[in-house]
Amino acid sequence: MTYAKSLAEKYRDLKFEKLSPKSVESAKQVLIDYLACTYAGLSYESSNIIREFSKGNYARGKCTIIGSRGKLVPAGAAFTNGATGHAVELDDCSNEGGGHPGVTIIPVALAVAEHLGLSGKDVLRSIVIGYDTFIRIGKAANCDSCFVRGFHPTALFGMFGAAMTSSRLFNLSPEKTTNALGIVGSYVAGNLECYTDGSLTKRLHPGMAASSGITAAMLAAKGYTGPKTILEGPRGFYHAYCDGAHPEDLERSDGPLEIESVSFKPHACCRLNQAAIDAVLEIFSKNTIPLESIKSIQVELTERAYDIVGQPQEIKFNPKNAVDGQFSTPYSVAIATLEKRALLDEYTDESVVRPDVNELMKKISVKHATDLDRFYPESFPARVTVTTNDEKTFVKEVRYPKGDPQSPLTWDDLVRKFDYCSKGFSKKQKKEQIVEMVKNLDRVENIADFTKLLK
Repeated sequence: MTYAKSLAEKYRDLKFEKLSPKSVESAKQVLIDYLACTYAGLSYESSNIIREFSKGNYARGKCTIIGSRGKLVPAGAAFTNGATGHAVELDDCSNEGGGHPGVTIIPVALAVAEHLGLSGKDVLRSIVIGYDTFIRIGKAANCDSCFVRGFHPTALFGMFGAAMTSSRLFNLSPEKTTNALGIVGSYVAGNLECYTDGSLTKRLHPGMAASSGITAAMLAAKGYTGPKTILEGPRGFYHAYCDGAHPEDLERSDGPLEIESVSFKPHACCRLNQAAIDAVLEIFSKNTIPLESIKSIQVELTERAYDIVGQPQEIKFNPKNAVDGQFSTPYSVAIATLEKRALLDEYTDESVVRPDVNELMKKISVKHATDLDRFYPESFPARVTVTTNDEKTFVKEVRYPKGDPQSPLTWDDLVRKFDYCSKGFSKKQKKEQIVEMVKNLDRVENIADFTKLLK
């Protein structure tokens, strides 16, 4: 039996009643977090472009575009909502799975369920299954090798997660689900050259994956076929996109479902910056250090983090736009030091060129610390050392950034995040209704009763 077929059979038999309370609760947490990110992304110009493109190029349907009056066919709504949710870099992630499941899986679950008139239980089950597919395939991929090759794991693994999510909602047989996975394997893409110049393409990747997964499942439902060995075959995904992959790990069934180990972001930037921000915020919260007394701030990162958010230095120390800032450790540490937070207002095209930020970045250095590599990818640690003009030093090492399972955000934290991110887009009463319905989504008979609140 191929790995795709094995996964198809595994998830066919995973009924809502078999899910642990922890998995169901986790599905509700990732949903409210995804909605926070998507509302926050509505005002971004990249999201406006995507929204207008989708309205002009996808057919009208039953599926809600979050924050808009329009409705589209499932692939169109998922494309739009996925790209919008990723714009602000606040979305959840899997440390070892190597990407952002929420913005690929949840747009699919909402769109297809609304299209079919399914229940809240159906949505929660499909989210759990989609996350598990995404993260399992990612963990078996040696996702570091994907980064080295220039691929965005969110786009790669998200394709398969989205196809599995769709297949379960369409109630495809294992054979047709296997075909859907094989079909979506021909859509897999997602290049990260955008790191070089701060361009917008990374924000497209979840939307691409979500819409491709739906398309693959709908084609498979009509009898279209895909290679059954799409994962392990000699020209399959693991061979073509990864080095040192271990697909045999896909057959492991021990331990809880992967959705229970997702990490959330309290700061609006790349996950690899989060530990450094936590460290500098703690140093300044526990010590009285006048800004004018700072002599230097040294940030130490793992090799992978340093490669992505620490260099090339000419870009990371000279951000030109918000995207550059989201992927710059020196900028993130500087703005957190000055503002004592790193949220939406701290990552704008205007904030990255502030004179005070640029002056402080001159005192910041970023380096690779080999002793931190042993923790990666189980965690994304950082160490920050602040030195004052009178040679006092303040050191903080953060092994688990806030939002990791070992340093979790609570339900109340996520609700506060949703409230903050949806300011200006949803009135207080409606926001309270959304939160209450997410909390009780397993009691919702038709998901349209929920999605109507998101328009």
